Parts: sequence; C-alpha cells; structure tokens
Amino acid sequence: MKRLTFFLLSLVATTLLSAQSLDSVRIKAFVESNIGAFPKSTLQDIYKSFYQAVYGPEHLVTDSAKVIAYIEEELKQDFDNKFPTVQYLGISDKFVRVNLDIIGAEETRISTEMLADCFMRSSQTKGDMPIEEFRSQWRLVVDYIISSDIQLDNFSQDSLYIESILAQGQYVWVHSPQFKAEYKPHYRVVTKENFEQVIFPELRAFSIVRPKTTPFSTDNPK
Repeated sequence: MKRLTFFLLSLVATTLLSAQSLDSVRIKAFVESNIGAFPKSTLQDIYKSFYQAVYGPEHLVTDSAKVIAYIEEELKQDFDNKFPTVQYLGISDKFVRVNLDIIGAEETRISTEMLADCFMRSSQTKGDMPIEEFRSQWRLVVDYIISSDIQLDNFSQDSLYIESILAQGQYVWVHSPQFKAEYKPHYRVVTKENFEQVIFPELRAFSIVRPKTTPFSTDNPK
C-alpha cells in the first residue's frame, strides 16, 4: 500500500485577520489543495468537496450491519494510489475524508468495524451553515477559480447546474464521471474529532503534504 498521505486543507487564522480575508485565505487554500491533489477535478468535484467540508457526511446512518456491508463491498472494487489516504477538507476545519484502503493495510491497525463506527458517529454531526451563507461562500469559490484562470472541464454547465440545485434548496451532488474514472474514490467522511481520536492513533506510518499557509502540528496524538 502506498505511504499514507495527509492533505491538510483547513487553516488556523490569527485574530489579526478580518472575516473577509479569512474567507479568501481559506478558499484559496481549499481550491488550490483540491486541484493539486486531483488535477482532473471538475467544478462538480470541487463542489462536492466544498459541501463535505461544510456539512460533513451526506446522510445520517444508524444501521451498523449495512454500513459494514457497504464498506466490505467497496473494498472489492479497484483503488487508485493517486487518491490520498486521508484528506482534511478545510473550510470549516471539521471534516476529513478517509480512504477505505487503510483497512487491513500493513501500515495501520484499522478494521472495517472501527471505520464503520467512526463514520456512524460522525454522521450524527452536521454543519450548521444556513443555505444562503453556503451559497455566498460557494460563489466566492467560483469567483476565485475564475479570477485565477483555473481551467476546468465543463465549467459553465456545472456552474449553472449547481446554482439551479441551490436555488431549489438542494445541496448534495456526486463526483463527476471523469473523477471517478481517474481516481476511483472509495472513502468515508468523518469528523476531524472522531478521526483524530479513533483512526489517527492507529496509523503506524504516514507522510504529510500541506499548503504552505497551513501551520499544523503533524505529531501522532499518541
């Protein structure tokens, strides 16, 4: 299994930063880190990451048998070593993507049941950003992409469609077909707290990639 790679995208702001500048710093780090990790992303994929960064897991789950069964089924699928093992999603600094390929790997002591339990407990935590604020923050993401001349496939169509679903009070969307083909994503979104208490202490080996503006401690909590 590849070496564990952490994409730490959330930011620690100082009291000297205004709310506006804090937004711009977070958004810049969020977009650039996602594009850096997934160069084949479309706006659809960046939106999905943004949603998960703000609101966390997309569905409340309570049936542990089904959660474990779904994970075990996904473990039979193809994985791609271009997908990070762990990705801090940034923006709210509350949620983390955990690649299913950590289960049973030599570098970890993570079981299916352990990750399933972490995911179930995390699904009970939802971000509380009102939809209007979410839409405003999302538009800042789009504005940054445009002003930075970041070229994304199907950008105009995706942008219009995202605006249409937000206007209907909907949030959730899936990864694009090209993202799925390129990166074969198989992960669960968990809270940062659950990850650092349950999963992180069980990682035996890891390396870290992070934005230069993100001054994180990289020590294992143990």
